Amino acid sequence: MKNMSLLLFLFCLWSAACDKPEVGAPVVPTTPTASGKLIVYPAPGDLSSVEHLAQSNDYKVEVRRNGDTDYQTIFVYKTDNYWVDTYFGSKPKPQTAASFSSFAFSETAVDIKITCNFPANKVTIRPLNFGINPVQNGNVISFTLSEPKKVSIEVNDRSNPLFLFAEAPDVAPIAATHYYGPGVHHIGLQKTIKSNETVYIAAGAVVEGSFLIPYNTQNVSIKGRGILSMGEWKHESTAVSWLGAHSAIKANGVSNLQMEGLIIANSCGWTIPIYNSDNLTFNNQFKNLKLVSWNGNSDGFWVNGRNHLIDDCFIFNNDDIFMSHGATNCKISNIVAWGGPWGRLYWLSEQTSTSNILFENINLIGKDGGVAVILVDEEKGTKIAMSNITFRNLRIEAHPKTSSYNTNKFLVLNSGYKGVSNWLFENLTIDDKNVDEGDLLGTANSPINGIKFKNFKLGGAKVNSLLDANMDKNEFATGITFE
Repeated sequence: MKNMSLLLFLFCLWSAACDKPEVGAPVVPTTPTASGKLIVYPAPGDLSSVEHLAQSNDYKVEVRRNGDTDYQTIFVYKTDNYWVDTYFGSKPKPQTAASFSSFAFSETAVDIKITCNFPANKVTIRPLNFGINPVQNGNVISFTLSEPKKVSIEVNDRSNPLFLFAEAPDVAPIAATHYYGPGVHHIGLQKTIKSNETVYIAAGAVVEGSFLIPYNTQNVSIKGRGILSMGEWKHESTAVSWLGAHSAIKANGVSNLQMEGLIIANSCGWTIPIYNSDNLTFNNQFKNLKLVSWNGNSDGFWVNGRNHLIDDCFIFNNDDIFMSHGATNCKISNIVAWGGPWGRLYWLSEQTSTSNILFENINLIGKDGGVAVILVDEEKGTKIAMSNITFRNLRIEAHPKTSSYNTNKFLVLNSGYKGVSNWLFENLTIDDKNVDEGDLLGTANSPINGIKFKNFKLGGAKVNSLLDANMDKNEFATGITFE
């Protein structure tokens, strides 16, 4: 019996050793099933005191971990297209409303079920290159996400989209100088945030108002998973001073600013204008921000100063998505954007030189008008340089010409007093094709030189020349190449 027990003990040791991987051997990871983390945010409570923001009556959204049985309902917001243009006679964005919702997950796939409270005939989920193919059963749409994504769900047409922001879980701070918990908070215009202060807007919080970061401020953090909204104020002027006073988050000469996670809705003026007075704006980061606005002048981000990062953001607005008066060493990456008639994807304006700017993994899922997608203006003044600008993996799904003014050309470079050189467009895909896609117009004083297109597809066809691209140039634009 003792010998049998010893043999059994030795056999168990041998079996356990055989179950262990060899030292240095790869361990195959397992996909979590009915495990991992799914975070459903709290509802905000009574929204009756918040202008142009309500619970959506168009969509019900439910989520569950892949492998679970029961779904959880997440709160869906809705903002209506309330802007009326009384200035230039241009049309507002053609959408009538937009709904949006958010939740967080990690270490699991998630199943999403959307019930439309209206007849659903077809559905498109953008960006198209995400390859999300939903299953539709009557008015119910379902699909699965294996990683966080920001998507636009468009049922029947593009007039009433649902934006779904599936994000990684947040790490809330232990303490914040200005904390806003779930519920509605009215803070008024331009609440001042000083150096070394933190703002945290928790999931389920709706803060109606705006923030001001004064001149020469450092080390500010504005984070959270809640909403900053400005629907209380009407867009009443295009004057620079008025727009600055009615911007959602305005700063001037700020460094080491961290903004992350917020939804900014219904910006009255510009959304995040960051001025660069005295070259004091540097080392700022903007991550996982979601911007949803209707007003004209609702610029998304001002890219001014140096050494900035804008990553993993969603912008739906009606002016420039990215605006720059001069910047160096900045990266803009992993963006989903839908622009309006008033703006451009990127507008380079006057003031100071711009160099070493990288746009990478940009999905422009819509452009509802405007003069151009990318624009350098002809303006008089001190000669400046705009060099070493790269667009890599830029995908444009729609940029139709809507009028004689809203030509929506892809690229307009009017150098004027600006020296434009060494621009690279690599892996550029434009799904549609306009009769006129751009102008490269240099001057004797400020020529254009070194514009390279590498792997450029337009309307499904490879582009090998300016003729293929439906673009024109003059004698002061040289070194235009295609690979």
